[in-house]
Amino acid sequence: MKTNDETLHRLLKAAAKAVPGVVTPPLGLETRVLACWRAAAAEDESISLFAFFRRATVGAGLVLALCAAWSLTQTSTTAMGDEAALFDFDLQPSLTQ
Repeated sequence: MKTNDETLHRLLKAAAKAVPGVVTPPLGLETRVLACWRAAAAEDESISLFAFFRRATVGAGLVLALCAAWSLTQTSTTAMGDEAALFDFDLQPSLTQ
């Protein structure tokens, strides 16, 4: 803990010795930085939209694969499944009328 206090004290002393003043960047630097930033923002927007659709497609594919795998493991019919099929069979004619 003492080394942190010593380091902090040394940094504060160095900051107190610094000459106050504002350093201005070269004339065209600000313009170049802003132009690059705007160009990168426009490029990132189109890439991020493509990446979103790609990730959505991959996610939907994974959900589809998991559902298919789960349905293959649930192939055994139970009494409840038979009752549901019978109910559906009885319900279909009443829906068409």
